[in-house]
Amino acid sequence: MRGDNDNPDVGAEGSFLPSARAVFLPTVVIVIGYAVVLAVLWFFGRGDGALARLCLVVLAVGGPFLIAHAILRRFTVRIDVMPHAVYAHTGFPRKAPDEIPYALIRRLTLRQGPVGRLTDSGTLLFEISGGTSIMVADLARPHHALRVIGRLIEDAAVGFVPAAALAEPEDQRSILQR
Repeated sequence: MRGDNDNPDVGAEGSFLPSARAVFLPTVVIVIGYAVVLAVLWFFGRGDGALARLCLVVLAVGGPFLIAHAILRRFTVRIDVMPHAVYAHTGFPRKAPDEIPYALIRRLTLRQGPVGRLTDSGTLLFEISGGTSIMVADLARPHHALRVIGRLIEDAAVGFVPAAALAEPEDQRSILQR
């Protein structure tokens, strides 16, 4: 437990998680690429050469490691939106999250390359007062995360007052309407 107010923000729809497509796409491309090269080499009778052995090694050793890394990233990257701060879990191999109070966030930007646009994923970059930067990569629906966290940053910057506190009492409203 981190504190009394550490329930996720209700309006934020819970934690922002990574995109499975974005995390697994590089692994799939590498494994399929080496498998196609190996199949072409075997088709043309060159399946006993050095390049074919390299493909076999990458598929037998590198493939499982890439898959394990993608699985670890899928289950260790997330952003928890709390009422007072954002908890950024940057993923494997890092275990502890970074607690970022809204008042300390100087800038929040979204980086999204061609693969990010294809998989609807992106990287949120938190620039914190003091020059520190924290990146959380491969998030699904990054535009939604940017809007939700940006709204909370703005509320913290202007000293957010709930709408109920701004409502006029009944007797004042009736005086103003006369």
